[in-house]
Amino acid sequence: MDPATKSNDKKPTQPIPVPLSPLTEWPEFVNTSRYCQQQPEVKRRGRSRRMLFGLGKTTRCNDSDDDGGNGVSEKWRNVNDRRVLLLGVLGCPLAPVSVEHSCASGDFRYNVKDIPFERSTAQYIIQQYLAATGCLKMMSTGAHHQQQQQQQSGYYKNMYTSGTVKMKCCETEISSIQGQRVTNSGGRSQETDNVNGCFVLWQMVPGMWSLELVLSSGNKVLAGSDGDTVWSHTPSLGKQIAKGPKRPLRRLIQGLDPKSTAMLFAKAERLGDKKIGDEECFVLKVCASTEDLIARDYGPGPILVEVLRHVLYGYFSQKSGLLVYMEDSQLTRAIVGNDHINDANVFSDDQKIEEVMYWETSIGSSIGDYKAVEGLMVAHQGRSVATVFGFPDLCIQDEQPYMYRTRFEEVWNIDDIAFNIHGLSSHSFLPPSQ
Repeated sequence: MDPATKSNDKKPTQPIPVPLSPLTEWPEFVNTSRYCQQQPEVKRRGRSRRMLFGLGKTTRCNDSDDDGGNGVSEKWRNVNDRRVLLLGVLGCPLAPVSVEHSCASGDFRYNVKDIPFERSTAQYIIQQYLAATGCLKMMSTGAHHQQQQQQQSGYYKNMYTSGTVKMKCCETEISSIQGQRVTNSGGRSQETDNVNGCFVLWQMVPGMWSLELVLSSGNKVLAGSDGDTVWSHTPSLGKQIAKGPKRPLRRLIQGLDPKSTAMLFAKAERLGDKKIGDEECFVLKVCASTEDLIARDYGPGPILVEVLRHVLYGYFSQKSGLLVYMEDSQLTRAIVGNDHINDANVFSDDQKIEEVMYWETSIGSSIGDYKAVEGLMVAHQGRSVATVFGFPDLCIQDEQPYMYRTRFEEVWNIDDIAFNIHGLSSHSFLPPSQ
């Protein structure tokens, strides 16, 4: 649904609010042994660790290993499952930390005597980035569109962006550890794993955005934020809301919105220098706080998922001052018990931990082809590589352990971008429940 589409002239009936489930930002565990209750115990536990979106031989929870009565082949099931996982990882990822949108150019200036050297250096790098993109001039003088009355900061009120994407699953791998012996299964990308698509992205300050991503395979991802609630709708998980603090869409900070990018690194630390391609870059690091990570935990229930770490690294060119590479890493832990976890998210004495899995999702994005759009430097091309790595807790593992790794790739291009679209209002960004 286009966020900017107006409602019909007919008087709408009063909708019934439907609460959304929490947004899952990690691999889905629906096909693990906890949900395959029809399987015999031995057979179910032996196959459960392979049943994760095409990372194993099958994703079905039935006793038969053939194609089944529906005529759908196992290969086609694995292709669809890999696409679902691809959309879950690269469709609408969020940034690690929240962003305060109500700021002006003076909010980026700090007294160097009051902050550590690493942070003061990072603030200088961010100032250079704002100047290189033209964002600093807009916020200080209101030069954008020569209309100072639009906003006190002079920044644009809203933005429209459309572009294309090419996604593919590069390779998948399952490793079983038997003493010193490691056996691998899986394969590299096939043509059936490659999909093309297009997306439309709307943004309105402060903190409102809407994304619609459609792929040639027929899959669609919808996501958005009304400034208070961040939600998404994916083929596998349905409608969900993001837990914890409000965080921006990762696509926005990939060179589309310099102000949000700068605010994201407002409390960053400089780690040093690193060469990315032919560019010598400053490396800045920002990570989610412990309180924010706890607020994003998923549970209680049959599966308790804890977000242990979420870190973002930004690589800013020493020559141009622009953001040329970005990498973030999120580590989560999934705990599956024989019984439901209690409200305190702890196991009682009579409960037994059946399985503990760690999942690390890393996304590295190359950002380039900066072009001036109405005085603002915007990136028009990029490439992202995502790696999902899963491994068990060997300390409590009572079965043959398996490790999973799959790698995805996305190439995106911006076709059209415009600022200050007339007729766009906050009602265009309401979540589905409203």
